[in-house]
Amino acid sequence: MNKKFLSAILFGALMVSSTGTFVSCKDYDDDIDEINKELTDLKSKLSDLESKVNAGGAYVTKIESVDGGFKVSVSDGTSYNLTVASAAAGSKVVIDDKTGEISIDDKATGWFATTGEGEEAVDMTPYVKDGYWYLYDKTAKEFVKSEYKAAGNAYAVVANGICTLNIPDADGKMQTIQLPTTSAAITGVQFIDVTSGAVEPTPAYALNYGVATKDNAKWDGPKGAITKDQLLVGTIEPLTLQVYPSSADLSNADIKLVGSDGTVAPVKVTATPFEGVITKAASANGLWNLNIRPDETVTDKTIADAFKAELGDYAYALQINGNILTGYASEVTPADKASSATATSLTDGDVKYNTEKLSSAKVPFGETVTLEFDGTKAYDAYLTPKSASALELAGVTIDGKTMSFTSTEKAAGKTVQFTVNFVNFKGETGTTFDITVNFKGATVDPEAPVAAVKYTATDGAKPIIIDLGTTFTSLSAQTATALAAVTPTWNVISIDGKAVATTDQSTANGKFAFAMDQVTYYSDLKADGTPKTEVTSINTADNLKKVKYAVFAHTDYQATAAPGAYVLNMKFADASGNELKKVVAPVTISVPTFTDLFTKVTSVWNADKTVLNALLVGSTDATVAKQYVMTNAFKSVENSGADWDNLTLTPKQMSISGTPTEVATYTVSGSILAMADALLDDNGAVRGNVTVDGTYLVGNKAGLKVEVPAFAVNFMSPFNDAVLNFYKGGKVADLNVTIASDGTGTIAKVDGAAGKEAGLQLVASSEKVAVSEGMTLFGVKNTDTNTDDKFTFVVKGEGVPAGATAKLSDDGIALEGMTYAPNYSATLEMTVTALNGIKTTITLPMTINKP
Repeated sequence: MNKKFLSAILFGALMVSSTGTFVSCKDYDDDIDEINKELTDLKSKLSDLESKVNAGGAYVTKIESVDGGFKVSVSDGTSYNLTVASAAAGSKVVIDDKTGEISIDDKATGWFATTGEGEEAVDMTPYVKDGYWYLYDKTAKEFVKSEYKAAGNAYAVVANGICTLNIPDADGKMQTIQLPTTSAAITGVQFIDVTSGAVEPTPAYALNYGVATKDNAKWDGPKGAITKDQLLVGTIEPLTLQVYPSSADLSNADIKLVGSDGTVAPVKVTATPFEGVITKAASANGLWNLNIRPDETVTDKTIADAFKAELGDYAYALQINGNILTGYASEVTPADKASSATATSLTDGDVKYNTEKLSSAKVPFGETVTLEFDGTKAYDAYLTPKSASALELAGVTIDGKTMSFTSTEKAAGKTVQFTVNFVNFKGETGTTFDITVNFKGATVDPEAPVAAVKYTATDGAKPIIIDLGTTFTSLSAQTATALAAVTPTWNVISIDGKAVATTDQSTANGKFAFAMDQVTYYSDLKADGTPKTEVTSINTADNLKKVKYAVFAHTDYQATAAPGAYVLNMKFADASGNELKKVVAPVTISVPTFTDLFTKVTSVWNADKTVLNALLVGSTDATVAKQYVMTNAFKSVENSGADWDNLTLTPKQMSISGTPTEVATYTVSGSILAMADALLDDNGAVRGNVTVDGTYLVGNKAGLKVEVPAFAVNFMSPFNDAVLNFYKGGKVADLNVTIASDGTGTIAKVDGAAGKEAGLQLVASSEKVAVSEGMTLFGVKNTDTNTDDKFTFVVKGEGVPAGATAKLSDDGIALEGMTYAPNYSATLEMTVTALNGIKTTITLPMTINKP
């Protein structure tokens, strides 16, 4: 048997830039039974691998070719040899990171793992079928069956963050095991019944809805006022999903419900961490709530058809980040609840915290608690305080619109009441009722950090908004009065993790985007997140208790502003310097990338956008003829506020005869990149591309600097694409020139009405001109009617005498000294010197005749 193996480790599109090996076999049929028996020993290793991934959050970090198979390394430092003892070592396989071609033992195969390059690359990952590897043949443009068998049909494919192991068991049946290659990869999911902790095989999601029978403009709930005939979709109990590995994060995942026929449900799916504890379940680790809402395309007239209610059992699979991770078992059922909606449909027993009735639950204090109501009985609901004074004495503040409240340590062991306001599925305001909330009696640390702020400095100096949460709104009247009697101070206390010394305080404050005294306070924000209602003075307890946001804003940044991870300290201190309270607010200030500010205009760049083809369009002014306006190459990104006056480009020097020489300049005024005379050699040719980089200063502040990635500039003459066209009867024809017995002839300039033109024409950059003594194009013309210095001509060919000349005349081009002979070939060569000095040569074949 020939025991040459090709490794079964095959790297997919996401791994093409790596070097991969894989093990397979050819001509080994006699040993298949022996190899399959040895695979039985893999069971315990695979079981251990799955346990680490699913329960411990581990992931695959490396796969290597070893004798007899492959070695899998795991993030916890362990590794597993998944091998067949009788197999030989594998061959070396390399996938070219640019072309995608596969080489085996340093020999190109003509097979490809990808086609195309960059963003246009298409995954052509090899696969196994009927025991053989199928590889992409670029010439045939299809997958072909190779001579290589997959060793015992055992192989692994790494793609899209998942390593899929395909290994036969002792009976020869394939078993597939998926392992993540990053901590965020998802290998599996299952729905959970939160009341029992059991797996939910067919999760059902009821879209409770109704249609408003009349206007309810006075309704002040979180979903807003109601208009007649409005589709009212209730707050629905979420589905609970368990994710493997438990370390996977769904908070920003792209989640869809997809039918087996490819239909995508018209819903928006969001995932939030499950905060409760499932009855009889070990823990809530790896559990997420899926909240499903109809999208804007669904109306009261289309809601049933949108979810194919007429099919009765139409079901969806769960798709996460483009991967189908469940069977087609999830139903979404629209349910019209208008008929059961009454003024008393919602009661105190329908309001819960973490699925428990409030009558039997004790909620934590010192944090925000959100209540849920039965979405089958009411469309919308919100809280109001039963007694504002009672809430204040208990250290509780309320955000009734979100059915949530926040408490301090004073709430420990106390009981408070809220009033629930609701509206039914007809849009009618229901009968209010009261609920009682019991707080736990344990103590907690009352200090809570202010949420970190990430701020990108842009032209236009947008405000920095620090969310103070309930820092001040939850103060007792006594504490608020004490704090309002003093003026708080703001200072930078650390930058990039380094504490600020007292002697450096002024310098540190100056590096922050805005001055410390440019802070104002607000009680709320607009819908777009910008400041709304300013608390103009915080020297009274009532005003201080309104403050929810500290806002730093000005029309410009400080002169010494710089990026960095800042920590600000808002401190209240009395006249003796005693600290009464402080707020510590982390604010990270960064600058945008150049691509956040400017984008390249595709039409003037090469395919990979690394070289700018700067076409110098010409001018009657020789200086202007050397200039390229950079606004033709870049456009400012919409809403970026990018200001061309803050951009400086720096052309690099070019080595000419060993000497660094300036070959281009940039002028901010007009955004002009201009070639220098030194860029041209003695023959009027451009020596090469000019390398350019630069900086962009946000707000024109030296510290807020954005680096411009280097690119190359190819300065081009407006005659770069020039051609000579000879017309006959209105069509481009071959150039035939008649020579008289004295060796003279004329190539006539183009003339005649459109469609009937005859003669020679020069075409460049979409402009046209008749070739004659008085021709002018892009400011170029001969300086003397007797001397051709900008437009020069030469006739070449075996039959052309050395002394032959071609000069412009009033009629076109006059030829002299030509051979008087029939039908010989020659070439008309035209050289144009643009006003910027770049010379371009254009040729046109011609045939010489005699009368």
